[in-house]
Amino acid sequence: MTDLLVLGSGIAGLSAAIHAARRGLSVVVLTKGELALSATRYAQGGVAAALEEPDSAELHLSDTLAAGAGLCDSDAVRVLVTEGPGRVRDLMALGAVFDRTGDGATAALALAREGGHSVSRVVHAGGDATGAEIERALVAAVHSLDLVTVRERCFAVDLIVQGGRCVGVRALDAAGAPIEVRARDTIVATGGAGQLFAVTTNPVVSTGDGIALALRAGAAVADIEFMQFHPTALHHPSMPRPLLSEALRGEGAVLRDEHGVAFMTDEHPLAGLAPRDVVSRAIARRLVDRGLDHLWLDATTIRDFPDRFPTIWASAQTVALDPRRDWLPVAPAAHYLCGGVATDLDGATTLPGLWSCGEAACSGVHGANRLASNSLLDGLVFAPRAVDAICSGKDACEATGVLRAAAEPRGFRASRASRSTGSITLEELQSVMTAGAGVLRDAESLQGVLDVLPSDVVAVNPAGYELRNLLAVGWALARAALEREESRGTHTRLDFPNHSNLLLGRFFQEGEALTFHPLPVDVRQPSA
Repeated sequence: MTDLLVLGSGIAGLSAAIHAARRGLSVVVLTKGELALSATRYAQGGVAAALEEPDSAELHLSDTLAAGAGLCDSDAVRVLVTEGPGRVRDLMALGAVFDRTGDGATAALALAREGGHSVSRVVHAGGDATGAEIERALVAAVHSLDLVTVRERCFAVDLIVQGGRCVGVRALDAAGAPIEVRARDTIVATGGAGQLFAVTTNPVVSTGDGIALALRAGAAVADIEFMQFHPTALHHPSMPRPLLSEALRGEGAVLRDEHGVAFMTDEHPLAGLAPRDVVSRAIARRLVDRGLDHLWLDATTIRDFPDRFPTIWASAQTVALDPRRDWLPVAPAAHYLCGGVATDLDGATTLPGLWSCGEAACSGVHGANRLASNSLLDGLVFAPRAVDAICSGKDACEATGVLRAAAEPRGFRASRASRSTGSITLEELQSVMTAGAGVLRDAESLQGVLDVLPSDVVAVNPAGYELRNLLAVGWALARAALEREESRGTHTRLDFPNHSNLLLGRFFQEGEALTFHPLPVDVRQPSA
């Protein structure tokens, strides 16, 4: 038995593994692909952190709370913004190289501004290849640690629960043979579920595995209805969709409609730098109302485009576009799941022995809409916190962070929903979710999703288990979205276009039970 089992090899999982090994724990990292092939490597924009004046933790806190549309846990956000700068510096000490404004080691970090940020605070690498550089540094660090064992191409099938405690996972090894990996503690850091949708920026590995594992084991998940759609994915048949970083708009790129009108100035005071949910809704409404499949991003004013954004430049070149002359076709794509396995401020879940961090977790920092470039910071901050809590002997979750709401008197319990007994393919699931639970939703579309999603599928190989996991997460998402009869953050209900103070809280799902808990009064934020 190992001390710590880490499921996933993105920024959260590898940060946890490195920190644990340095604390003297034996660690097994289990990943279903290759060690370096996680969603982290696809992150373009960078890491948001208040590293220097005139920025401050308070400004970063304010921006994050504003983006979260009233559902951020303020304590969790304060942890993120105060501990974040130190974790970014730790990452640099590991060897991650971020862009600087001049030559030499003393040159200042180049800081970009993205949507929802009041100042420039986003550090980046290789222009728009931040995730790849971070993954490179973390993988190199993991390989240097004797206490870390990496098991690639192993697929976690189910958590092992004994005596009310998680003690590891049942999995398939690289040859497809069933195995068990036992551990005193297990961290779920398996990322999101972008593959629920037909159009996504996520890699094919993003199939909600860890969230589904937790659901089947009875651990609570929360905020699962809040899937963030990135407003500016390159409209092109390739998948995952090439992402056109928000940093483009930070550098002056302008969103235009089919007539060339810069429409975001009428939508929000920050125009194209409004929070992602605002921009995605503005685009989606125009696409639906006008029968279009894309709008345009005009980046022709950006100087030195090939050097500043080499990854985007290469993506554009593959479809014969020159961003210096051509407007880029864009449409929203599923990008980031703001909810996940519910945790306290140390990453502890409601199942003893099970911890979670990164996109698979719901720590409370993102609320109803993640602030741009807070995702990488989330993994950097909360993964080491989980390890430190494990090393301190903590063995049960506390009523902090997201789980403060779980301790509140229940607002109501949703009625049980019937499950289909049919079958479904991955392509059919993605089509159903895109049509019924995408950027714009209503009761009819969401009920349509629930009516056709089967309760389970027979799985005998990783592809089958991935479909099984996506079904579990898709069902949870649609069910919570149907019950949330309001529009908030990334969740837009055409039939309930406004915020509801009665729904200023969280939906928790444990097994088949869906319950709503209001936020504690002392952590409520304005739901602007």
